Amino acid sequence: MMLTKMIKTTLFIASLLIGTLSTAYAEPMMFPMKEAPEATNFTLPDINGEQVSLDSYRGKYVLVNFWADWCSPCIKEFPAMQAMSDQLEAENSDFEIIAVHAGPPSDDINLFLDNINVDFTILMDDTASVKGWKIPGLPMTYLVSPEGKLIYQALGAKEWNAKTMQTILSTK
Repeated sequence: MMLTKMIKTTLFIASLLIGTLSTAYAEPMMFPMKEAPEATNFTLPDINGEQVSLDSYRGKYVLVNFWADWCSPCIKEFPAMQAMSDQLEAENSDFEIIAVHAGPPSDDINLFLDNINVDFTILMDDTASVKGWKIPGLPMTYLVSPEGKLIYQALGAKEWNAKTMQTILSTK
């Protein structure tokens, strides 16, 4: 009797875990913004000190990712973002990624940036001066339409996938 109860309890816990895992994998990559507000422009220095403005990307879809070098989920998603960017670029998509480092960087950010293998734009917002963007946590990502509207958002690290992003881009 005790063994039967233990087996039932184990099966119940296993079914809960499987349900949780299937729910996690079923979660969409990004969620649509209800009203598609205007994306607030910003101008920040890139890693070479050159000033870059969001408005200079008008006419393209722009994935704006807010991250920090001390945020392990942020760093973990960079390779998938790069792979998505490479595939969309190969398909001649008007798509760009801007990764905005939010807040003061750690002392070894230059070493980190030297070691990551990404070619999308990295901007530095050392004083967290960007206003008009809701950033409840990191990483926080928005998709900006070619017209400059916020059309999708994602909170937390994602397994960025070019096919899913291509579907999102083709439905807009």
